[in-house]
Amino acid sequence: MNIINDIILVNKEILKRTKDSISRNPEVLLLGVVYSIMSILAGALIFNLLAGLGILLGIIYALVESAIVSSYLFVLDNVIVYNRFRWKDIQNGLTYYIRKVYGVLFIFYLANLILGFLSNLLGPIIVAIVFLTGIVAFIALNPLPEALYVKDRDSLQTILYCVDFMRENWLNWLVPNMVLVGMLYLTTGGLFNGGLNPFKALSFSTSISSIILYIVGSAILSTGMVYRGHLFKLLSTTTLRKRMFMRKL
Repeated sequence: MNIINDIILVNKEILKRTKDSISRNPEVLLLGVVYSIMSILAGALIFNLLAGLGILLGIIYALVESAIVSSYLFVLDNVIVYNRFRWKDIQNGLTYYIRKVYGVLFIFYLANLILGFLSNLLGPIIVAIVFLTGIVAFIALNPLPEALYVKDRDSLQTILYCVDFMRENWLNWLVPNMVLVGMLYLTTGGLFNGGLNPFKALSFSTSISSIILYIVGSAILSTGMVYRGHLFKLLSTTTLRKRMFMRKL
């Protein structure tokens, strides 16, 4: 009963903080559009202009992707911590978290290499292993974007912290995130998986209705990421017992 009551009270508080952040910084609602376009253009330019570079192409793309994610995390950090949005932070943040983001992507790359090696040894059973690994990663590493900019840890420590965080806060974290996933899917058909690049959940065509849904989906995604930031900051600095004690005061 205490856990259910805590979930309700925590999300009431986070909803207030999110509304305050967005009312003071309405520009954040456009960030999904800005960063998804940046990702699309960067990918198109790299693969068209640098085709034929082999493994070097993948390294360059990962660095550019890391810079875009770094920029977004830097903007979110300023909104969550300082309650301010500045367009110049998009440029200022391109290198701020790039080392941590690239380090995480490299760890994921090594994990995929290991799974690829195991597939040669285990044969068809690897399909089930990959499926289960994906589910575990979706749950255990869901707050990874927030952990990167809220917690001052290196890439590997950040991943390990996410596992600890979810062990302590899995219900409080997953309930509102399932609402976000459902809202985004019903609006745009996109699937938000909590990954480092949430903009991949957004897609559009040239039809008017598709563009409108794309903008609406961007606003939902941006609101959700601000909500997640405030929620992570609260849950990572308190415990259930501490929150109950503070409410009694």
